[in-house]
Amino acid sequence: MAIEKMQLVDIVGHLPELDQTLLKCIQSGVFHPETVLSSGDKTTAFSLMNGENTYSASLKKLYDLAQDIHAKLQYTEDTGNLTPEAADGEIKRIRDKASALSQEKKTLKEEIGQYEQALMLIKHLQGLDVSFDEVFASSYVKVRFGRLPYDSFPKLNFYDKKPFFFFTFDHDSEYYWGVYFAPAPQIESIDDIFKSLYFERLRVPDYAHNKPEIAIEHIGGMLEEHKNRLVEVRKQIADIKQEELNCLNSCFTVLKAASDTFSMRKYVAVAHNSFYLEGFVPARDARKFADSLNDIDGVSCMLNPVDANPALTPPTKLRNKGFAKPFQMFVGMYGLPSYHDYDPTTLVAITYTLMFGIMFGDLGQGLVIALIGLFLGLAKKMDFGRIMLRLGISSAVFGTIYGSVFGYEEWLDPMWESLGFGGILPLKVFEAGTTNMLLLAAIFIGVGVICVAMIINICLGFKHKDYERAVFGNNGLAGLVLYMGAVIAVAALMLYNINVLSPWFIILVIVIPVLLIFLREPLGKMMKKRKDLKPADGVGTFILENFFEMFEYVLSYLSNTMSFLRVGGFILSHAGMMAVVMSLSEMMSGGGTIVVMVIGNVFVMCLEGLIVGIQVLRLEFYEIFSRFYNGDGKEYEPASISYKAE
Repeated sequence: MAIEKMQLVDIVGHLPELDQTLLKCIQSGVFHPETVLSSGDKTTAFSLMNGENTYSASLKKLYDLAQDIHAKLQYTEDTGNLTPEAADGEIKRIRDKASALSQEKKTLKEEIGQYEQALMLIKHLQGLDVSFDEVFASSYVKVRFGRLPYDSFPKLNFYDKKPFFFFTFDHDSEYYWGVYFAPAPQIESIDDIFKSLYFERLRVPDYAHNKPEIAIEHIGGMLEEHKNRLVEVRKQIADIKQEELNCLNSCFTVLKAASDTFSMRKYVAVAHNSFYLEGFVPARDARKFADSLNDIDGVSCMLNPVDANPALTPPTKLRNKGFAKPFQMFVGMYGLPSYHDYDPTTLVAITYTLMFGIMFGDLGQGLVIALIGLFLGLAKKMDFGRIMLRLGISSAVFGTIYGSVFGYEEWLDPMWESLGFGGILPLKVFEAGTTNMLLLAAIFIGVGVICVAMIINICLGFKHKDYERAVFGNNGLAGLVLYMGAVIAVAALMLYNINVLSPWFIILVIVIPVLLIFLREPLGKMMKKRKDLKPADGVGTFILENFFEMFEYVLSYLSNTMSFLRVGGFILSHAGMMAVVMSLSEMMSGGGTIVVMVIGNVFVMCLEGLIVGIQVLRLEFYEIFSRFYNGDGKEYEPASISYKAE
């Protein structure tokens, strides 16, 4: 449970060594760069480097070439002594070899598409017993081939006095395929009529000669020739890909490294013949990083405390191991802690796992979830799978306590009786006494979790010397005393019929904390020895604002605590849903019982598992994090080379 310690590094050197320095920074995998002109007075003589990436054009050529020959670019360690300039030459050589074939392939595919479309059209015109050459030879009559929607065909009768003839050769459930003839001077008006009837004109290609049957045979032959040639071209391109793939991967590796290194220049400031670069590295890697740069002639790397430059905000890198590590995903969803703040990952891991298990307690279903999580974690390397493994085990443990195995509530009774816990365990959640106990336990879980969150807030307040937050805030010492006092008073009265609200109790536990919270702003200023104690907007406004804020705080104590009733509520909800599944299965006979139980369990696991997961996450974010956590940290993003083809 920790935030990785960082160190600030300053890198100064001669401009000729810049590219080598940047490459070292990237290859280290630990350097988080910062824009140096935010660093204050020491960079006033410097200016940021500007310029277009000189390797972008070469990379684009490489990507286009790889797309043309269907090559998948990837990182390779075997680059030899290849330089970016030599890589550009290799790309040109391979492109010259493949470009003619790529263009021919493109042309062949276009012509094959045209031939296939022409064949589809002419096959519908086989009823035409005239040569296409004769049809198109007339200069006095215009011809339009195409198809007319089935519903539009009867409407031609409305135009029987118009100077055109429409002949059909074929039809299906949607279209009539045919041709219309019209005098050349009136062809435009006739075209408008057919457009209104949604006639789709299909042009007969110039290479269609003689009658349709002969044209089909001729075009079919050309189509076959083109397809055979396309197969040959594709084979030749595949051969080029096979021969040159290693070279292309080497070019990709070299150019991508050069391009990403060049992109780092936006963080570099220059003055005269020198450059300046600044950033953060993890403290445990700082010495090794500095030594690697100091080995470059004319380059100096200095290690400084993380807060040496107040203008820079240190990045946050969470460092958790074992049980808590996968839950960093949930913390990241809310927002990372700031560098000097508290990493709540372990708290989330413990509370989330326990509350999910309590709310979704079933031995059988829990083990199924754990097995699915184990598969996703090991096979797919998914953090969510590792979380599911932990949640499934927790669910199985509490399911054992509830005596629930895939909805069967009696299967574990003999085990508990043999262990001497008969009559105590398993818990029968629908018994009146157990139900009330579960709801009451849920409230006490909420009280405990809220108190832990308040204590963390108090510790953080003292750590940052923010006494208004630590002592006088609604989540500080005053708020903790007020909240616990109210809980003790209510619990004593309801559970033991004891009234603890004596005058001294009221004064010490309620009145004084309320006054401290009410006056938290001026008291906080007094602790910092500030003199501007008078409210900026006047005493009246101060009293009015703080009155409503106190009212809001009291309501939040109540609502946040009551929110944890859902922990007990979902225990009953889960048991209720499985009771419905059991009732449905009892209505069936034979194999139907098994089918209903399987489908019912899958449905409950998917639906209620999702709902419980969301509800627990809501408790984490709104009832726990809201008391001590801001999530306003800056993510640690070390510079690296992305060997992913675009």
